[in-house]
Parts: sequence; structure tokens; C-alpha cells
Amino acid sequence: WVRDFLEQNAGFRRYVLRELERRGPLLGRELEDRTGRGRLGHRWWGNRQVGLMLEMLHRRGQLAVVGRRTGQRLWDLAERWYPETETIPVREAERILAEQRFRALGVRLEKGEWHAHPDVSDAPVPERVTLLSPFDRLVHDRDRAEALFGFRYRLEMYVPPAKREYGYYVLPLLVGDRLVGRAEPRFDRKSRTLELLGAWGDTSRLEEALAELAAFLGAQLV
Repeated sequence: WVRDFLEQNAGFRRYVLRELERRGPLLGRELEDRTGRGRLGHRWWGNRQVGLMLEMLHRRGQLAVVGRRTGQRLWDLAERWYPETETIPVREAERILAEQRFRALGVRLEKGEWHAHPDVSDAPVPERVTLLSPFDRLVHDRDRAEALFGFRYRLEMYVPPAKREYGYYVLPLLVGDRLVGRAEPRFDRKSRTLELLGAWGDTSRLEEALAELAAFLGAQLV
């Protein structure tokens, strides 16, 4: 569908690239939506077509995030910021990416067996307690997380309320090197309060994680 979107909005794509070439770096809001599609959008990236186009061109290597202004990403042409590199075959690129991913994750499941990367550290894992983002690399691959930790995790914001197993935006609870539970905190920006809507599993150290989150948000825990 990405290719279809780019082909159907070729004029809009040219406009975005032209404006960034002429005036970049720019915030997304400094570009006009010229798709004529109104608020039709994507379930992950929202309903603003400018943001959708920027994300797609970023993933294709044509754009780069080069900084932030008032907390929002600044976009520019990638060629202005990235050095020229030698073009490599697709299979070689896939091999390099697989190796980088293996090194970053430390272990991988291959034909039913776990393999550790040679560079992985054998040092003890700190007994840190924290709530993870649903997009943290530790749980981003849901099947891998389930196989490695025995922890089945799904983001249920798009599941009808009556069919949810847990909640709308539930976060995994990490204690040391184990995923032991989950919780659904909610931050009220107006009152600067952090509420706990629900908790499941081993929550004996959940208060530590909530205190850390509240401090990060500058919130009062209730």
C-alpha cells in the first residue's frame, strides 16, 4: 500500500521534496496537505497526509530527521546530511542488517534454537525495575518476546473494549532480565497526575516503576 500511496500522490510527493529542497529543514506543519484526501489516514501514523508522506520518504531514505524545534521533528533532504556511500547489492544489505539486528538484540531464535551473539555481555543484568514502551526493542517483536520470556504481549488499543484481555494501552513490567507483569498508567496533563487503571501479573515492585515514570513526566502519582 505504500507504493500505491506514493504513486497515487506523485504530485504531492514532488511538492514535499521541492519545498524541502527550497526551504528545508522544515516542520511537518509547515507543509501543505495537497492530497485532497482530508483526514483519511493510517492507523499508526495518524490522519495527516503530510506526516504520512514524510514517514514514507524517510523510510525510503530520501528524507532525514535533522533536529527538533519546539519538540517537533525537523525534516530535510537526506542527501544534504548523509555522506555518499557505495551502493551494495540487496542481499548484502539484508545480510548486514540481519547482523546489526543480531548484535543489537543479543540473541535470536533460529530453527527452534536460541543463539547468542559472540559480542553479547556475560555481565549480570542490573535489577532495574521499569515499564517498557510497547515499541521498546525488547518487546517490539511480539513472537520473539513470547518465545524468549514466555510473555505474551499485544497492544490492544485497536481491539474493541469488550474483547480486550487487559486494557487500552498496557505496558510490560521489566524486573532485571524478566518480564513479570503489566500495568496501564494514564497521565492527565492538566492536573499533572499519573493514575493506575489496572495491573496484572507480579506487581510486587510496580510502585518503583510508577515512581520512575512519574518523575520522568513531572507528575504526582495517585
